[in-house]
Amino acid sequence: METKRKIPYGVMNWAKLVRECFLVDNTAYIRTLENVATPVFLRPKRFGKSVVCSMLAHYYDVNLKDRFDELFGKTDIGRNPTPLANSFLVLQFDFSTVQVGSLAEIEERFTVHVRESVRSFTVRYSELADWSSVDGADTAARMINAVRSVIKDAHLPPLYVIIDEYDNFTNELVVSGRDLEYNAVCGHDAKGDITRESFFKAFFKSFKAGLTDGTVGRTYFTGVLPITLDDLSSGFNVGTVVNLNEDLLGLAGFTQAQVEKYVGEIYAEYGFDRSNIADVLADLKAFYDGYRFLPDAEPLYNSTICNWYLFNFVSCKGKQPADVIDSNVRTDIGWFRRLAQTPQNALSKVRGYVERGEGEDVVRTALSSKFGRAKFFSDDFFPYALYYLGLMTFEDEMTLNIPNLTIRNMFVDYYDELSEFANVDEARRAFVRAAKALALKDGTWKALFDAYWQHYVKARIPAQAFDKMNENFFRTTFTSRCLDALTVFYSFETEYNSSEGRCDFLAIPKPGFGKPAMLVEFKYFTNEAAEKGKVLGRGEPDAETVAQALDYRKALARRPDWSYEIRVAVVEVCGNTGCNWFDIA
Repeated sequence: METKRKIPYGVMNWAKLVRECFLVDNTAYIRTLENVATPVFLRPKRFGKSVVCSMLAHYYDVNLKDRFDELFGKTDIGRNPTPLANSFLVLQFDFSTVQVGSLAEIEERFTVHVRESVRSFTVRYSELADWSSVDGADTAARMINAVRSVIKDAHLPPLYVIIDEYDNFTNELVVSGRDLEYNAVCGHDAKGDITRESFFKAFFKSFKAGLTDGTVGRTYFTGVLPITLDDLSSGFNVGTVVNLNEDLLGLAGFTQAQVEKYVGEIYAEYGFDRSNIADVLADLKAFYDGYRFLPDAEPLYNSTICNWYLFNFVSCKGKQPADVIDSNVRTDIGWFRRLAQTPQNALSKVRGYVERGEGEDVVRTALSSKFGRAKFFSDDFFPYALYYLGLMTFEDEMTLNIPNLTIRNMFVDYYDELSEFANVDEARRAFVRAAKALALKDGTWKALFDAYWQHYVKARIPAQAFDKMNENFFRTTFTSRCLDALTVFYSFETEYNSSEGRCDFLAIPKPGFGKPAMLVEFKYFTNEAAEKGKVLGRGEPDAETVAQALDYRKALARRPDWSYEIRVAVVEVCGNTGCNWFDIA
């Protein structure tokens, strides 16, 4: 029996990926990358950057020339390779393995990592030259310079230097507020002024020197933020940040067409029943799509968490996984606190996103290639910082907003944590009881919403907050609670796009569950508007909202792949005084 290909979740080695796994082919971007000698590619964490590093390492390694067809024969670049293929000695580093500590510990751990990487390099190319002189080097920079000396004296091919997560440990210093250590690593004094050489800056200077004398042919660095690169100043001021290059946006990440092709291949190879393929694609789109790194660009899926979902999907033998949010993608709230600078400002910011659904007004030109830590932590740069962390992407030319349900759920977690709500466990238990009744007994969506209202909204949210709220808060936080309790039974979407517009909340039953889908429209009234219109307790809902909800249901029912009964409800929230739930049809 032929072995089926695997989902490459956690697989970052290109040879293993090509040999054993499904492959989404992004090799065509290699041609574009060659237009820049020193590209720096920035993306949020867990976005597939490490796979690109491995792809480049295998493509350019002179030692792998005889294996080129095996490694790239079925890819775009393999059918039309560039002249630079297999023409470098590849030297790789992964700074995500360097743990922070005291300044002395950081330097020691960094040196150990560089030594191990250089030793692996010299073993790999042992037949090309005598590398024994490298062993005596006592610092990271001297190791690199020793390697360069051998390359020059032995007339070897130049280095292709790949550094994955170049800023990982420096970012840890930044988010934890360890400014003195960060400054020292980058060669600055306590005020941030350049004063001396540091082990980190000296390391990068060795590559800059190599680019000048030809012992280093090309470099490729990945990371999350450009601030360390800028703060290194003369250490490596030749790096070119390329993540805003329109022709390289898809280097890491998946397009809609790639996801559809990939999922189709999985169904075909494993022989899964295709009746739920539309639901699987809807899950992927709702939770992992929406990363638009330029205003007019095609939105991208986060490739790593797509693979996480599809790995679980295959493990579930073609059934939708119950867990749809990979906790590993969560950005530490410490970043949010540090960026906002004060607890009050952090809470104010997150309230804007959760309670009112506000985006951030931006000017695209402010996303400059490089900027230091001082600018990064300025108040007016806050939305751009969220962009680099993957918490916001372009909604239009001048607006950043939250890309998908995974990140929306993350913001609700921030909201809860920053608000320091009391009785959190009691509220969760009350909601779970209502969710259990809905899923396994004869409970209703109205009872579930009542539990949410009483134990999450009414008991926690201060009265003054309701004056600034809108529907966004209720659809976002209600969906977040449902994601915690009901993903075994339902898939969820907010602002689902139909031919009639965007419905607020949609719960789609997973195959075999046997209950109807639920479509809910929210209508919000301030206390003043509710009292004036005598909304609370009225017998009939707003007619316009009802008509809108029914139009959404008709649009859903017209979908060729739709096979579920659809229940419709309208919720009218009246400030902090109460709410009306109306089952429409």
